[in-house]
Amino acid sequence: MLMPKSKIVKLMLRLLGVFIGVLLIVLLIIPLLGPGWHLFHGDFISYEGWRIPVPKGFYVRQSQKGPTMWKQTFGIPFFDTSYGHLSLYRLSPAQQPFAYDKDYSRFENGVTQEAIQSGYQLKTKRVASVGKSSGYCLEFIRPLGEARSTVRCAVENSVVVLFYEGDSKYVSDVFATLQGMSLETTKGGSLYQYDGENGFTRTYDASKLYLRRLLPACLFGTIFAV
Repeated sequence: MLMPKSKIVKLMLRLLGVFIGVLLIVLLIIPLLGPGWHLFHGDFISYEGWRIPVPKGFYVRQSQKGPTMWKQTFGIPFFDTSYGHLSLYRLSPAQQPFAYDKDYSRFENGVTQEAIQSGYQLKTKRVASVGKSSGYCLEFIRPLGEARSTVRCAVENSVVVLFYEGDSKYVSDVFATLQGMSLETTKGGSLYQYDGENGFTRTYDASKLYLRRLLPACLFGTIFAV
């Protein structure tokens, strides 16, 4: 027996309401991932011997190559809205730490060629202070008026490389992160470790030692925190 047309319409309206409700929940939750990450995990991560600040509004996930920081705004993933994606990864084990005199030319040529192939053009070259070292950066932009940028940075005497792609308005956060990096130390300071196998964060500093669990992986994935 077929359902009356009025009941079919009511059922469709209910399903539509559920769909719209779920869509709104997703749209509202995503912009809160950054503030929520900072609330639970603080403002820094540890990677390859560096203590690295996480920009305000960004949250951190772990990828195969290293930690990635995301800034996502209202409308993602259904609409084309502003975003920022900052990745950190290390050079291959066969490579030595970056040295300006012997590595910069190859770094600049390779990065520039890759960016041009992806539709970017060089905007500026920058040198930033990174702890006691220097970071050498190339910033590229879209030539057709799009507010999209990409940045590549290599740090002197380090195996860490920084990569950014996203909205141009977050480029300042990239350089703030780079300039806020500092080498970790255990002398009167802190030792930060991430145990990805157990999902624990261990933090030691001269006055306290504690363990805390990370947020469920279903929300943030595998997350770095201190």
